[in-house]
Amino acid sequence: MEGRAWTNEDVNYLQENWGEKSITTISKNLNRNISAVMNKKSRLRLGAFLESGEHLTVNQLFKAIGRKGGISYTLERWINKGLPVKTKKVMNNSFRVISLNSFWKWAVKYRMHINFYKFKENALGKEPAWVKEQRRADIEFAKYKTGPWTKEEDANLKGLLKLYRYTYRELSIRIHRTEGAIKHRINDLEIKEWPLRQPPHSKWSEMEIDTVIKMYNQGYRSAVIKEYINKSEQAINGKIERLITEGAITKWL
Repeated sequence: MEGRAWTNEDVNYLQENWGEKSITTISKNLNRNISAVMNKKSRLRLGAFLESGEHLTVNQLFKAIGRKGGISYTLERWINKGLPVKTKKVMNNSFRVISLNSFWKWAVKYRMHINFYKFKENALGKEPAWVKEQRRADIEFAKYKTGPWTKEEDANLKGLLKLYRYTYRELSIRIHRTEGAIKHRINDLEIKEWPLRQPPHSKWSEMEIDTVIKMYNQGYRSAVIKEYINKSEQAINGKIERLITEGAITKWL
């Protein structure tokens, strides 16, 4: 029946279920038509349905962070890591959504899984301070190619190895492939020449340790950290593991 006054119970029900139940269900349970429900929600300033509680759809989230392919696989992987996704209903349709506050609380712990390289600044509104650091770290790492090797890259690698002049670290910085990727490519191509051995392990200086701690805490990967200190990725990874064991840094989830 329309035209009757809204009770406190009616208003509470609408506020508590807006964005959680479909509009059709809310209308039915309140015994009011959809138009009456929409008019009341406007007067209560509940906002757009999918913006209720500052929620955004999963598609909106992935678009903002620059993810185009493999969304379903990535989403399920993130959900397994605790991404707080909920299901909301609009009319008879369901949408997977997440609140911005919940996303940022999750992201600060799982930031190494996101890749902020294509995540435009403030695409989701005001960002926590740590995001600027992580974006800078991911932009620096982005120069290290991860796709298939080209014929030109293979020829360049073979030519550099024949010079017997470069270590893995130096080759990595020069051709922008990680040290591990270079090692695998040498094996795949069955190249006989190998990089020079890294000089024997030297004692870590306080400056080098401080650099690793600072850059690791800012989200930098060992491939980039090695550009700032004369240590291989393998040596840096080993140092990071020891620092984690010692409690000097916290391992990223």
